[in-house]
Amino acid sequence: MIDILSIGEAVIDFMPGGEEASYVRHAGGAPANLAIQAARMGGKAAFCGKVGDDLFGEYLLRVLRDNGVELWCVKNTTSDAVTTMTFVTLGADGNRSFTFAQKTGAHLFLREDDISADMTASAKVVHSGSSVLCGGTAPQAVLGAVSRAKVQGRLVSFDLNYRALQWKKPSDCYEAVVKILPFVDFLKVSNEELFLLGGEEDLPALMKRFDIPLVVLTRGAGPASVFFGGKTYHRSSTQCDAVDTTAAGDAFWGVFLYTLVSRGVVTRNDVREALLVDALRRAVAAGELAVQKRGAIASLPTKQQVDEALALYE
Repeated sequence: MIDILSIGEAVIDFMPGGEEASYVRHAGGAPANLAIQAARMGGKAAFCGKVGDDLFGEYLLRVLRDNGVELWCVKNTTSDAVTTMTFVTLGADGNRSFTFAQKTGAHLFLREDDISADMTASAKVVHSGSSVLCGGTAPQAVLGAVSRAKVQGRLVSFDLNYRALQWKKPSDCYEAVVKILPFVDFLKVSNEELFLLGGEEDLPALMKRFDIPLVVLTRGAGPASVFFGGKTYHRSSTQCDAVDTTAAGDAFWGVFLYTLVSRGVVTRNDVREALLVDALRRAVAAGELAVQKRGAIASLPTKQQVDEALALYE
């Protein structure tokens, strides 16, 4: 059995290069990043997502393999679309914005039969996010996987990960996400995405409505919060200069999830307060490390780096 099966997009991030108007190819995509982060922590991770039958797709699959991530799709490539590409713009504070090179990238061609029942049954956590829900056959594939995982008694994780350019209007994203929420055990949302769910004050009602026992709210450089069992746990970050915030949330969530499953969490009833506090502190440290380097995968820290950072801060 593996720790995390991450379903969704692997994409090419074109990051600003050293010369004006130049861009450098990097591997990215939130579910792919999360799988690699779990593997760098010492976990067993698998990825299921579609890339194009092209050189960019070959590159992404190679990066995943080289980072110890198993490829579990029945078919990882498609000839119906090219590998999804984004151009990343970095602000002076390191915050990033995305421009998608095409409306229908290969990641949206994930099919329900690409994810077998054996795959979801063989993972402690089945994870996905909203970027793969914006079109094509992928939404049904994800819905089928998480609903089956729920029946199989597996934990389901979901990262809201809203990207405005992928949707005609925010309500379209909400309508797609709301189909997934009844199956979710662990939900991650950022302060920039709260408006989709009604705001922070509405999170308890959302948790009750969809029977979601654990929600994590990240606030960029501000404190992160865990809502669980009627209580809220906070963890502030240290002051550091952000170079590039790309994949910081994936580093955070990958470490958070892996900390839980590596400490014996296989059902929602296994979660305990002391474990949540430790998972949060480790996740915040991982996010801080990630913003200090450029590129998504290049910035994802190892277990040793997270341990050293915590020893230094505390």
